[in-house]
Amino acid sequence: MSITNDEIEELRQLCPNLYSRNDAVFPDKAAPWSIWADRNPQFANEPQDIETMQAVVKYLYSHKSIDFCVRNTGTGGASATDIVLSMHGFKELEFFPEDETVVAGAGLSWGELDQLMDQKTDGYGCVGARCTWVGVTGGPLVGGLSWLSHEYGLISDPQNWLDAEVVTGDGNCRWAVKEDPDLMWALRGGGGNFGVVTRLKLKAYKVPSKIFCGVILVPYSSLHEVSKALAAFDKRPSDPKIAMHIMNQGLGAGQTDQGSKPGIILMPIDFRGEAHARSEEGFGWAWKVTGAQEAVAMETTLTGVNALNDTFKAFQGRNEFWLAAPLVSEIDEEMLVRMWKWYEETYELHPGFGAGSVVLLEFMQEASFNSTSGPETTAFPHGRGQRHVLQTQLGCPPKSKTKAGGDSRELAMLRMSQAGKEIAKDAYTGEWHAGFLHDWSDLKEVYGPNYEKLKQVKRRYDPENRFNKGVNLTEGKITEWMTV
Repeated sequence: MSITNDEIEELRQLCPNLYSRNDAVFPDKAAPWSIWADRNPQFANEPQDIETMQAVVKYLYSHKSIDFCVRNTGTGGASATDIVLSMHGFKELEFFPEDETVVAGAGLSWGELDQLMDQKTDGYGCVGARCTWVGVTGGPLVGGLSWLSHEYGLISDPQNWLDAEVVTGDGNCRWAVKEDPDLMWALRGGGGNFGVVTRLKLKAYKVPSKIFCGVILVPYSSLHEVSKALAAFDKRPSDPKIAMHIMNQGLGAGQTDQGSKPGIILMPIDFRGEAHARSEEGFGWAWKVTGAQEAVAMETTLTGVNALNDTFKAFQGRNEFWLAAPLVSEIDEEMLVRMWKWYEETYELHPGFGAGSVVLLEFMQEASFNSTSGPETTAFPHGRGQRHVLQTQLGCPPKSKTKAGGDSRELAMLRMSQAGKEIAKDAYTGEWHAGFLHDWSDLKEVYGPNYEKLKQVKRRYDPENRFNKGVNLTEGKITEWMTV
């Protein structure tokens, strides 16, 4: 596809905020997270109001020779060869204390939303991403996990994402719940390719002002000890006020590359505060691991907790990255050992993966995936029992080769597709988080009983398949060059 000069001028008439690759602001409007995903778009178009957005969407939809995508922060890898439709003109937020709801512009990042909530509310927060640079819309469109998910469920769940303002390909604007509940159902985790979400109505919750968050560094030599302790921790009764991330030390955490046998990072989060976190009812075991060193320990707001992973932001636009996240049902005494073995073997095949790769076990409480009435409540099916998230992220310098001289992406795809079975064994559920899918992902398996209904909604709102980046329901696949 190739946009013509006449089409460029017609778009400029509709929306003067049309940025070319020569404009200094262009990368902020158009760059994807991973260099690998960059399709070298020619322009970024940024409507500033809903009427202009309607006109631009209608124009792009009807001019079938124009390749376009919709982008907020670029974390999901969206790119196109012609036009990036930037959402940065929609950054407003309004809080309604009478029913504890928020209407947020789809151009906000979760970090910006957190800051606005601090300014406009008295101690409220939303079920949102656990990092500041992710856009507010991307997460709910693929399910979305939060530190608050352990108590309230996924971002996309009906009790959290209440409604969406959507501009469809015909240029019409609607609030989905009132005009078509099936559209809202499909948006909740279905990948988002039904139109352009411009505003989100979200539930707000009172959150503590002193949430404990910590970083504990553990040497590689204590891997077996941590693995057994974590399995015991998993067998305790579910507590919606606590959560933990377990991942490898390295560049992703702002450290140096530690080779194929990196140390361990334990990241405990406790909404009951520091005293509880350090107790036996909390994470007392973590400080007792041989060689454990406390690197961070503080009580902070939800905004502060979500900023804890900001070291990862530095990787945007620097490396090639790919992510996948199989779901696992339980943690056995050797799971962490197998995680590190998977990382070690992957690193040995391509030492370039030391440039930011992460294997991360997201320890989830029962409510996270079980806060709806069943798998068919939202497009992304969940509610089928306890799930932890095994997130594998492989990153390497641009155009680097494996040790054998092979293609980095091919190796990354192979290793990530194998991760669920290799690491979780019988606890691998066969399910994948819809936020990290690839061209080898089977959409029928990802969406299970909801797949056919999703396709029906897709045909109703996008019969020409113009919204086709990422989850391409029309062709039954993930678009090449995308990391959803």
